[in-house]
Amino acid sequence: MANTIHITASDNQVILTAYVWGNSYQIADIKSGNSNPVNVTINLKQGQYTGPLSLDGVDTPLSGTYNVYLAPGQYTLVGTGINWGGPQSFAVSLNGAALKTQYSNPEEGVVWASVPTKLQQ
Repeated sequence: MANTIHITASDNQVILTAYVWGNSYQIADIKSGNSNPVNVTINLKQGQYTGPLSLDGVDTPLSGTYNVYLAPGQYTLVGTGINWGGPQSFAVSLNGAALKTQYSNPEEGVVWASVPTKLQQ
């Protein structure tokens, strides 16, 4: 399993989930806002699930490269964006390709959802 997720915008919260038939695993919970820059890379690696990467950049910029481990399997990745109010922005890529938007809404609450995308095995 060699997959790289790159997050460059999360206003206000991006939740990434990988799922297989019968179970799901939270990959990341990235919070940001107040015009703080986001430049976070997540390497998905094969191994025992290590739990989600949780970062809070509401009051500070976010950057860095992190590893999250998943047991072997045929996973699908989906992203959800939550806006707490005011401007919103979401930018997530998987292996260099932007996640396509399945749903977007200019209001508050769940305002962005990506098209489910298969992870490489």
